[in-house]
Amino acid sequence: MNKLFTFLICLLISLYSCRNVTVIDPYFFQNGMEEVHMQAKLAPFKNKSKTFRIINAHIDANLLYLNIEYKASCNGNDSFEFLGGELFNNDQNIQCREARLFISGSSENCTIKNDTKIIDLRALTSTEVRDAEVLLHIGGWRTKMTYVYVPHKN
Repeated sequence: MNKLFTFLICLLISLYSCRNVTVIDPYFFQNGMEEVHMQAKLAPFKNKSKTFRIINAHIDANLLYLNIEYKASCNGNDSFEFLGGELFNNDQNIQCREARLFISGSSENCTIKNDTKIIDLRALTSTEVRDAEVLLHIGGWRTKMTYVYVPHKN
């Protein structure tokens, strides 16, 4: 009888503790966001950019990690911008946005550089509401990426 009573008490305690679901902040283990190289902006696309190749891309929370290969300027004065276009709905009524990386710098090229850029995507969300989704068409990347807005404490 004691074992049954102890078992029932343990079962009730475990069920009650599982009732309160806690959402883990994606930045909990990192003590804030990683070093961000650039903020995404909503702006018209530029006409000129250095050529580059996206080797890999993934989204983690509000950050886009772009591993790119490009011809770096000899003096190292390349500047990077990540721009998002107008918000539109596709055939399935999902909110979408085109986005592109633009690299500008001097015309002389010295070496081919492989670099990972970390981009804060919060400006590209449809609304700043938890779980708001936007399907991103990133120029130069083979697949569309779903960006889900995660509220962030500054």
